[in-house]
Amino acid sequence: MVHEAEANKEADQKRRETIDLKNEADQAVFNTEKQLQEHADKIPQNVKDQITGDITSLNEAMTTEDGEQIREALERLKNSSMEIGKAIYSNTSSESNEEPAQEAQQESTEETKSEEGEKKEEDKEKK
Repeated sequence: MVHEAEANKEADQKRRETIDLKNEADQAVFNTEKQLQEHADKIPQNVKDQITGDITSLNEAMTTEDGEQIREALERLKNSSMEIGKAIYSNTSSESNEEPAQEAQQESTEETKSEEGEKKEEDKEKK
């Protein structure tokens, strides 16, 4: 019995690695699909298409028992899913750049109005 266990040790270890890879891949697919749904309006269509293609290829790779194929597909998905963060960040930073400009414009308009009001008061006092 001990001899059988040692003989099957390597096969069991390979099977465990494949199962762990499939679990990691399944979790990556779930998280990426969730991010796609949550931030769909902020992500360009070409990025969505690329990520969807990578999800499909990873799902196909998970049906096989080839650990290397799963690992490659998982890496492609991880790399393409980083584009979600980039798209969200670029939208957030461009929005935040617009807001200070709008606030500065509003402040300068308010300053102009208050200066005009002060001039009118001075004119009234002079009369």
